[in-house]
Amino acid sequence: MLQICRAEDGHVFQANAGVRDIERTGSLELFIHQETGIDQECVLAYLPDGRRLTNANLRELSGSPSQTIFVFNKYYLDLSLEDVLRELRVEAPLQPPIEDDIAATPPFRPSTLAASYLRTAHTHREHVLNLLASVHCQNDAIRVALTSLENSVLQITDTFEGISAASRRELDKQSALLAGVDGDLTVISRVQVHTEFVSASVRAAIEAGEKPRTLGDYVSMAKMRAVATTCAETHDQLSARFGQLEEAVSQLQQGTHAVRSSVNLTNLLEDAETCSRRSQDIFDKISQSAGALEGHVPDPDGVLQELRQLDFSLRQELQFIVNVKRRTPTPTNA
Repeated sequence: MLQICRAEDGHVFQANAGVRDIERTGSLELFIHQETGIDQECVLAYLPDGRRLTNANLRELSGSPSQTIFVFNKYYLDLSLEDVLRELRVEAPLQPPIEDDIAATPPFRPSTLAASYLRTAHTHREHVLNLLASVHCQNDAIRVALTSLENSVLQITDTFEGISAASRRELDKQSALLAGVDGDLTVISRVQVHTEFVSASVRAAIEAGEKPRTLGDYVSMAKMRAVATTCAETHDQLSARFGQLEEAVSQLQQGTHAVRSSVNLTNLLEDAETCSRRSQDIFDKISQSAGALEGHVPDPDGVLQELRQLDFSLRQELQFIVNVKRRTPTPTNA
């Protein structure tokens, strides 16, 4: 059985399908669209280990031990965080108050009213369990997204580190050369050119008493300074771009660390699980009290009062886990 986790809301779809079934559908995106309703062009599918799943590597799904696909919706990438949270906002699916049923169908027997409390409690308990499952699914999905992010950042940083050292050495070398331009231009005016390397006429002139030629006689100081200025400007641009790249990589690493720290916080998941345990305890008490009213009890009004209070408590737990889900990080991208 194939599980498909829709990361945007934590809904899990069960599909009795394998790799061959997906291939017969025509494409992975079409298959996921049919199962989850996400538009084909918005599908981003990942394996539990953070690897991207595509039509090209679909067979890798067969080797995945959990047979789970995590699907992210690219539609939300173009929206602001506020818009995403507004679109995915969950409301507490509370049932109508039991008192409304009482007012609509008087008179009533205590056992009938107890059955109404039990039915409502069962519905609320199912909602709590479903919400807990969705929180678990989204927690798993956000960890898959984090793994994918860390793998991508690792590739970027490895590539950058492979070129940054050589780039920094080259920029330092250029800086040193540019810093020595004035001294080099001064030196060439004092470096004599051997007569073997000058023309016959110049050699004759030197032998007739003219001053020996220097490198400065063959190099235009103005042109060399213009070339040096152009090189310095290019060097400054390259240094600035390299610095920007270093800063971008550093921010990327820091951002990834911040995301990891946020994802590793488990308080929301723990709150949801604690809420589920409390709701189960309340449901068990409602079941016990409702069962008691099937027979003779000395104080049925007292039992009904207890059921009323337990019903209120279970509604609070349902609202609590809805609030937890609203605070759960929404993994709308990978």
